[in-house]
Amino acid sequence: MSATQKMLVHICCSVDSHYFLSELRKIYPQHEMIGYFYNPNIHPKSEYDLRLLDVERSCKMLNIPLLEGEYEIKKWFVDIKGLENEPEKGERCVKCFDMRLEKTAQVAHKMNIESFTSTLLSSPLKEQQILYAEGDEIASRYGLDFIKVDVRSNGGTQAQSELANKDRLYKQTYCGCQYALIKQRDLQKQIALELMSNIGRQIAPGSNEQRKRVFEIRDECEAQGREYALYKQSKIIWRNLRSVCIDGDKVISSYVITHSRSKNMVKTAAITYIKQNVKDIRSQMQSIQMGYAKRDDSVFISIQTLNLLLKTSYANTQEMVYNPPPYEDELALRGLLCGADSLNPIIVIDSHIERSLKLFIDAYFQESSIFAIATY
Repeated sequence: MSATQKMLVHICCSVDSHYFLSELRKIYPQHEMIGYFYNPNIHPKSEYDLRLLDVERSCKMLNIPLLEGEYEIKKWFVDIKGLENEPEKGERCVKCFDMRLEKTAQVAHKMNIESFTSTLLSSPLKEQQILYAEGDEIASRYGLDFIKVDVRSNGGTQAQSELANKDRLYKQTYCGCQYALIKQRDLQKQIALELMSNIGRQIAPGSNEQRKRVFEIRDECEAQGREYALYKQSKIIWRNLRSVCIDGDKVISSYVITHSRSKNMVKTAAITYIKQNVKDIRSQMQSIQMGYAKRDDSVFISIQTLNLLLKTSYANTQEMVYNPPPYEDELALRGLLCGADSLNPIIVIDSHIERSLKLFIDAYFQESSIFAIATY
Protein backbone atom coordinates (compact mmCIF):
# COMPACT_ATOMS: atom_id res chain seq x y z
CA MET A 1 0.00 0.00 0.00
CA SER A 2 1.51 3.40 -1.02
CA ALA A 3 2.25 6.22 1.42
CA THR A 4 -0.57 8.36 -0.01
CA GLN A 5 -3.03 5.68 1.09
CA LYS A 6 -2.03 5.86 4.74
CA MET A 7 -3.54 8.16 7.31
CA LEU A 8 -2.12 8.98 10.74
CA VAL A 9 -4.90 9.34 13.30
CA HIS A 10 -4.18 11.16 16.53
CA ILE A 11 -6.02 9.34 19.34
CA CYS A 12 -7.07 11.07 22.56
CA CYS A 13 -9.00 8.23 24.25
CA SER A 14 -10.70 4.94 23.44
CA VAL A 15 -14.29 6.22 23.76
CA ASP A 16 -13.68 8.84 21.06
CA SER A 17 -11.38 6.74 18.89
CA HIS A 18 -13.34 3.47 18.85
CA TYR A 19 -16.34 4.95 17.03
CA PHE A 20 -14.31 7.53 15.09
CA LEU A 21 -11.98 4.92 13.57
CA SER A 22 -14.89 2.64 12.74
CA GLU A 23 -16.64 5.46 10.84
CA LEU A 24 -13.43 6.76 9.27
CA ARG A 25 -12.85 3.38 7.67
CA LYS A 26 -16.26 3.56 6.03
CA ILE A 27 -15.54 7.03 4.63
CA TYR A 28 -11.97 6.24 3.53
CA PRO A 29 -11.95 2.49 2.75
CA GLN A 30 -8.86 2.83 0.57
CA HIS A 31 -6.72 4.18 3.42
CA GLU A 32 -4.71 2.30 6.01
CA MET A 33 -5.26 3.88 9.42
CA ILE A 34 -2.35 4.18 11.87
CA GLY A 35 -3.16 5.28 15.40
CA TYR A 36 -0.96 7.76 17.26
CA PHE A 37 -1.44 8.24 21.02
CA TYR A 38 0.12 11.56 22.03
CA ASN A 39 -1.48 13.22 25.06
CA PRO A 40 0.93 14.92 27.49
CA ASN A 41 -2.07 16.88 28.80
CA ILE A 42 -3.45 13.87 30.68
CA HIS A 43 -2.81 14.05 34.42
CA PRO A 44 -1.79 12.21 36.46
CA LYS A 45 0.49 9.67 34.77
CA SER A 46 -1.56 6.80 36.19
CA GLU A 47 -4.62 8.17 34.34
CA TYR A 48 -2.53 8.45 31.18
CA ASP A 49 -1.46 4.82 31.55
CA LEU A 50 -5.07 3.65 31.96
CA ARG A 51 -6.27 5.54 28.88
CA LEU A 52 -3.35 4.17 26.86
CA LEU A 53 -4.18 0.65 28.06
CA ASP A 54 -7.74 1.05 26.81
CA VAL A 55 -6.66 2.56 23.49
CA GLU A 56 -4.34 -0.39 22.93
CA ARG A 57 -7.26 -2.75 23.51
CA SER A 58 -9.53 -0.75 21.18
CA CYS A 59 -6.95 -0.67 18.39
CA LYS A 60 -6.39 -4.40 18.77
CA MET A 61 -10.13 -5.00 18.44
CA LEU A 62 -10.18 -2.85 15.28
CA ASN A 63 -6.92 -4.32 13.93
CA ILE A 64 -5.28 -0.90 13.71
CA PRO A 65 -1.56 -0.45 14.48
CA LEU A 66 -0.81 2.00 17.28
CA LEU A 67 2.18 4.24 17.95
CA GLU A 68 2.75 5.86 21.35
CA GLY A 69 4.22 9.35 21.46
CA GLU A 70 6.38 10.67 24.26
CA TYR A 71 4.68 11.77 27.48
CA GLU A 72 6.05 15.34 27.35
CA ILE A 73 4.39 16.62 30.49
CA LYS A 74 7.02 19.29 31.22
CA LYS A 75 6.66 20.71 27.71
CA TRP A 76 2.89 20.78 28.10
CA PHE A 77 3.10 22.81 31.32
CA VAL A 78 5.49 25.27 29.63
CA ASP A 79 3.25 25.62 26.57
CA ILE A 80 0.08 26.44 28.53
CA LYS A 81 1.77 28.68 31.10
CA GLY A 82 -0.48 31.65 31.85
CA LEU A 83 -3.59 29.83 30.67
CA GLU A 84 -4.13 27.69 33.77
CA ASN A 85 -7.36 29.45 34.76
CA GLU A 86 -8.94 29.47 31.31
CA PRO A 87 -12.38 27.80 31.12
CA GLU A 88 -13.02 24.52 29.32
CA LYS A 89 -13.04 25.12 25.54
CA GLY A 90 -11.03 28.31 26.13
CA GLU A 91 -7.53 29.34 25.05
CA ARG A 92 -5.81 26.65 27.13
CA CYS A 93 -7.71 23.95 25.24
CA VAL A 94 -6.87 25.55 21.88
CA LYS A 95 -3.19 25.60 22.83
CA CYS A 96 -3.45 21.96 23.95
CA PHE A 97 -5.09 20.95 20.64
CA ASP A 98 -2.37 22.78 18.69
CA MET A 99 0.40 21.01 20.58
CA ARG A 100 -1.04 17.57 19.87
CA LEU A 101 -1.99 18.25 16.26
CA GLU A 102 1.42 19.79 15.58
CA LYS A 103 3.21 16.71 16.90
CA THR A 104 0.93 14.43 14.87
CA ALA A 105 1.72 16.43 11.72
CA GLN A 106 5.45 16.18 12.45
CA VAL A 107 5.25 12.41 12.86
CA ALA A 108 3.14 12.03 9.70
CA HIS A 109 5.62 14.13 7.72
CA LYS A 110 8.55 12.08 9.04
CA MET A 111 6.79 8.83 8.09
CA ASN A 112 5.93 10.16 4.59
CA ILE A 113 2.22 9.95 5.38
CA GLU A 114 0.39 12.73 3.53
CA SER A 115 -2.79 12.99 5.61
CA PHE A 116 -3.66 13.08 9.29
CA THR A 117 -6.67 13.68 11.54
CA SER A 118 -7.65 13.48 15.19
CA THR A 119 -10.29 11.70 17.24
CA LEU A 120 -10.71 15.01 19.08
CA LEU A 121 -13.19 15.75 16.28
CA SER A 122 -15.58 13.18 17.71
CA SER A 123 -15.66 14.58 21.24
CA PRO A 124 -18.77 16.60 22.13
CA LEU A 125 -16.57 18.55 24.57
CA LYS A 126 -14.47 20.02 21.74
CA GLU A 127 -15.30 22.89 19.37
CA GLN A 128 -15.24 21.20 15.96
CA GLN A 129 -14.85 24.35 13.85
CA ILE A 130 -11.82 25.43 15.90
CA LEU A 131 -10.27 22.03 15.36
CA TYR A 132 -10.93 22.24 11.60
CA ALA A 133 -9.21 25.62 11.36
CA GLU A 134 -6.26 24.67 13.57
CA GLY A 135 -5.80 21.36 11.74
CA ASP A 136 -5.79 23.04 8.32
CA GLU A 137 -3.28 25.69 9.42
CA ILE A 138 -0.89 23.12 10.91
CA ALA A 139 -1.25 20.79 7.92
CA SER A 140 -0.33 23.59 5.50
CA ARG A 141 3.02 24.10 7.25
CA TYR A 142 4.01 20.50 6.52
CA GLY A 143 2.43 20.08 3.10
CA LEU A 144 -0.17 17.65 4.47
CA ASP A 145 -3.93 17.20 4.30
CA PHE A 146 -5.93 17.49 7.50
CA ILE A 147 -8.92 15.16 7.19
CA LYS A 148 -12.08 16.83 8.47
CA VAL A 149 -14.95 14.51 9.28
CA ASP A 150 -18.10 14.96 11.33
CA VAL A 151 -19.11 11.78 13.13
CA ARG A 152 -21.21 13.58 15.76
CA SER A 153 -24.21 14.58 13.63
CA ASN A 154 -27.26 12.46 12.82
CA GLY A 155 -27.12 10.50 16.07
CA GLY A 156 -23.36 9.95 15.97
CA THR A 157 -22.75 11.01 19.57
CA GLN A 158 -25.37 8.55 20.83
CA ALA A 159 -24.00 5.79 18.59
CA GLN A 160 -20.52 6.47 19.96
CA SER A 161 -21.76 6.07 23.54
CA GLU A 162 -23.66 2.90 22.70
CA LEU A 163 -20.58 1.35 21.04
CA ALA A 164 -18.42 2.27 24.04
CA ASN A 165 -20.90 0.53 26.34
CA LYS A 166 -21.18 -2.50 24.06
CA ASP A 167 -17.42 -3.01 23.87
CA ARG A 168 -16.97 -2.14 27.56
CA LEU A 169 -14.50 0.68 27.16
CA TYR A 170 -13.10 2.85 29.93
CA LYS A 171 -15.30 5.96 30.02
CA GLN A 172 -13.25 8.59 31.82
CA THR A 173 -15.03 11.30 33.77
CA TYR A 174 -12.90 14.32 32.78
CA CYS A 175 -11.16 15.64 29.68
CA GLY A 176 -7.59 15.11 30.80
CA CYS A 177 -5.67 18.00 32.34
CA GLN A 178 -5.52 18.74 36.05
CA TYR A 179 -6.86 22.28 35.67
CA ALA A 180 -10.10 21.15 34.04
CA LEU A 181 -10.37 18.31 36.55
CA ILE A 182 -10.03 20.56 39.60
CA LYS A 183 -12.61 23.03 38.27
CA GLN A 184 -15.01 20.19 37.50
CA ARG A 185 -14.65 18.66 40.96
CA ASP A 186 -15.01 22.11 42.59
CA LEU A 187 -18.38 22.52 40.88
CA GLN A 188 -19.34 19.08 42.20
CA LYS A 189 -18.13 20.14 45.68
CA GLN A 190 -15.66 17.27 45.71
CA ILE A 191 -11.90 16.95 45.80
CA ALA A 192 -9.99 15.50 42.85
CA LEU A 193 -9.32 11.97 44.06
CA GLU A 194 -7.59 11.34 40.73
CA LEU A 195 -4.73 13.60 41.82
CA MET A 196 -4.23 11.76 45.11
CA SER A 197 -2.17 8.65 45.67
CA ASN A 198 -1.46 6.64 48.82
CA ILE A 199 2.17 6.98 49.92
CA GLY A 200 2.33 3.20 50.18
CA ARG A 201 0.40 2.66 46.90
CA GLN A 202 -2.50 1.01 48.68
CA ILE A 203 -5.26 0.14 46.20
CA ALA A 204 -8.18 2.00 47.79
CA PRO A 205 -11.64 2.54 46.26
CA GLY A 206 -11.75 5.56 43.98
CA SER A 207 -7.97 5.59 43.51
CA ASN A 208 -6.14 5.54 40.19
CA GLU A 209 -4.63 2.21 41.18
CA GLN A 210 -8.05 0.67 41.87
CA ARG A 211 -9.47 1.92 38.57
CA LYS A 212 -6.51 0.61 36.58
CA ARG A 213 -6.74 -2.76 38.33
CA VAL A 214 -10.42 -3.12 37.36
CA PHE A 215 -9.59 -2.74 33.68
CA GLU A 216 -6.55 -4.99 33.92
CA ILE A 217 -8.88 -7.69 35.29
CA ARG A 218 -11.21 -7.02 32.34
CA ASP A 219 -8.33 -7.66 29.94
CA GLU A 220 -7.28 -10.79 31.83
CA CYS A 221 -10.84 -12.15 31.64
CA GLU A 222 -10.99 -11.54 27.92
CA ALA A 223 -7.62 -13.21 27.36
CA GLN A 224 -8.78 -16.24 29.35
CA GLY A 225 -12.29 -16.34 27.86
CA ARG A 226 -13.92 -15.76 31.27
CA GLU A 227 -17.24 -14.01 31.75
CA TYR A 228 -17.26 -10.64 33.48
CA ALA A 229 -19.43 -7.57 34.01
CA LEU A 230 -18.29 -3.97 34.36
CA TYR A 231 -20.52 -1.90 36.59
CA LYS A 232 -20.53 1.05 38.99
CA GLN A 233 -20.53 0.94 42.79
CA SER A 234 -21.60 3.80 45.06
CA LYS A 235 -19.21 4.05 48.00
CA ILE A 236 -18.19 6.39 50.77
CA ILE A 237 -14.59 7.13 49.87
CA TRP A 238 -12.22 8.01 52.72
CA ARG A 239 -8.87 9.72 52.56
CA ASN A 240 -6.47 10.65 55.34
CA LEU A 241 -5.22 14.04 54.19
CA ARG A 242 -2.95 14.43 57.21
CA SER A 243 -2.68 13.00 60.70
CA VAL A 244 -0.45 13.51 63.72
CA CYS A 245 -0.24 11.76 67.10
CA ILE A 246 1.58 13.73 69.81
CA ASP A 247 2.92 12.37 73.09
CA GLY A 248 3.79 15.35 75.29
CA ASP A 249 5.80 17.58 72.96
CA LYS A 250 6.91 14.80 70.64
CA VAL A 251 5.25 13.52 67.46
CA ILE A 252 5.18 9.73 67.56
CA SER A 253 4.84 7.25 64.73
CA SER A 254 1.25 6.13 64.13
CA TYR A 255 -1.13 4.76 61.52
CA VAL A 256 -4.80 5.75 61.18
CA ILE A 257 -7.19 3.02 60.05
CA THR A 258 -9.58 3.79 57.19
CA HIS A 259 -12.91 5.54 57.90
CA SER A 260 -11.60 7.21 61.05
CA ARG A 261 -13.32 10.57 61.55
CA SER A 262 -11.46 13.86 61.94
CA LYS A 263 -9.87 15.10 65.15
CA ASN A 264 -8.77 18.71 65.54
CA MET A 265 -5.87 18.55 67.99
CA VAL A 266 -7.99 16.73 70.57
CA LYS A 267 -6.28 15.91 73.84
CA THR A 268 -7.45 12.56 75.16
CA ALA A 269 -7.73 11.55 78.76
CA ALA A 270 -5.43 8.82 80.09
CA ILE A 271 -5.76 5.67 77.98
CA THR A 272 -7.04 2.49 79.59
CA TYR A 273 -6.28 -0.85 77.96
CA ILE A 274 -8.97 -3.49 78.26
CA LYS A 275 -8.41 -7.13 77.51
CA GLN A 276 -10.94 -8.41 74.98
CA ASN A 277 -11.61 -11.46 72.87
CA VAL A 278 -11.83 -10.55 69.18
CA LYS A 279 -11.91 -12.67 66.04
CA ASP A 280 -8.98 -12.16 63.68
CA ILE A 281 -9.20 -11.86 59.90
CA ARG A 282 -9.40 -15.66 59.65
CA SER A 283 -12.29 -15.80 62.15
CA GLN A 284 -10.11 -17.29 64.89
CA MET A 285 -10.63 -15.90 68.40
CA GLN A 286 -7.72 -13.88 69.77
CA SER A 287 -7.14 -12.23 73.14
CA ILE A 288 -6.04 -8.63 72.63
CA GLN A 289 -5.86 -5.32 74.48
CA MET A 290 -7.66 -2.24 73.18
CA GLY A 291 -6.99 1.26 74.48
CA TYR A 292 -9.85 3.63 75.35
CA ALA A 293 -9.77 7.21 76.59
CA LYS A 294 -12.54 8.79 78.67
CA ARG A 295 -14.55 11.54 76.96
CA ASP A 296 -13.23 10.53 73.54
CA ASP A 297 -14.21 7.95 70.92
CA SER A 298 -10.66 7.19 69.74
CA VAL A 299 -9.41 3.61 70.01
CA PHE A 300 -5.76 2.60 70.26
CA ILE A 301 -4.06 -0.70 69.44
CA SER A 302 -0.40 -1.64 69.25
CA ILE A 303 1.36 -2.82 66.12
CA GLN A 304 1.65 -6.23 67.77
CA THR A 305 -2.13 -6.41 68.12
CA LEU A 306 -2.59 -5.40 64.50
CA ASN A 307 -0.15 -8.13 63.42
CA LEU A 308 -2.09 -10.66 65.43
CA LEU A 309 -5.45 -9.72 63.92
CA LEU A 310 -4.33 -9.22 60.30
CA LYS A 311 -1.66 -11.94 60.26
CA THR A 312 1.00 -9.44 59.28
CA SER A 313 4.56 -8.97 60.55
CA TYR A 314 5.19 -5.22 60.73
CA ALA A 315 8.16 -4.19 62.87
CA ASN A 316 6.60 -0.77 63.53
CA THR A 317 3.96 1.65 62.27
CA GLN A 318 6.47 3.48 60.08
CA GLU A 319 6.86 0.30 58.06
CA MET A 320 3.08 0.05 57.86
CA VAL A 321 2.79 3.59 56.44
CA TYR A 322 5.04 2.72 53.49
CA ASN A 323 3.69 -0.78 53.02
CA PRO A 324 0.05 -0.73 54.15
CA PRO A 325 -2.14 -3.84 54.31
CA PRO A 326 -4.73 -4.42 51.57
CA TYR A 327 -7.58 -1.95 51.88
CA GLU A 328 -10.09 -4.77 52.35
CA ASP A 329 -8.11 -6.07 55.34
CA GLU A 330 -7.94 -2.62 56.87
CA LEU A 331 -11.70 -2.17 56.49
CA ALA A 332 -12.24 -5.66 57.96
CA LEU A 333 -10.12 -4.66 60.97
CA ARG A 334 -12.48 -1.76 61.62
CA GLY A 335 -15.39 -4.19 61.58
CA LEU A 336 -13.63 -6.51 64.01
CA LEU A 337 -12.77 -3.76 66.50
CA CYS A 338 -15.62 -1.25 66.34
CA GLY A 339 -18.17 -2.48 63.81
CA ALA A 340 -18.36 -2.05 60.04
CA ASP A 341 -20.52 1.09 60.33
CA SER A 342 -18.30 2.81 62.91
CA LEU A 343 -16.41 6.08 62.48
CA ASN A 344 -14.28 5.83 65.63
CA PRO A 345 -10.71 6.93 65.01
CA ILE A 346 -8.63 3.74 65.28
CA ILE A 347 -4.97 4.58 65.80
CA VAL A 348 -2.18 2.05 65.61
CA ILE A 349 0.91 2.94 67.66
CA ASP A 350 4.15 1.06 68.21
CA SER A 351 3.45 0.13 71.84
CA HIS A 352 0.91 0.78 74.57
CA ILE A 353 0.88 4.35 75.89
CA GLU A 354 -1.39 4.96 78.87
CA ARG A 355 -0.89 8.70 79.32
CA SER A 356 -2.87 11.36 77.48
CA LEU A 357 -2.16 11.86 73.76
CA LYS A 358 -3.05 14.68 71.39
CA LEU A 359 -4.63 13.77 68.02
CA PHE A 360 -4.97 15.59 64.74
CA ILE A 361 -6.71 13.76 61.88
CA ASP A 362 -7.76 15.58 58.72
CA ALA A 363 -10.12 12.95 57.30
CA TYR A 364 -12.14 13.39 54.12
CA PHE A 365 -15.32 11.49 53.24
CA GLN A 366 -16.90 11.62 49.79
CA GLU A 367 -19.69 9.66 48.17
CA SER A 368 -18.52 8.52 44.76
CA SER A 369 -19.53 6.18 41.96
CA ILE A 370 -16.56 4.00 41.10
CA PHE A 371 -15.79 1.30 38.53
CA ALA A 372 -16.12 -2.29 39.64
CA ILE A 373 -15.96 -5.69 37.97
CA ALA A 374 -17.69 -9.00 38.64
CA THR A 375 -16.01 -12.15 37.34
CA TYR A 376 -16.88 -15.79 37.06
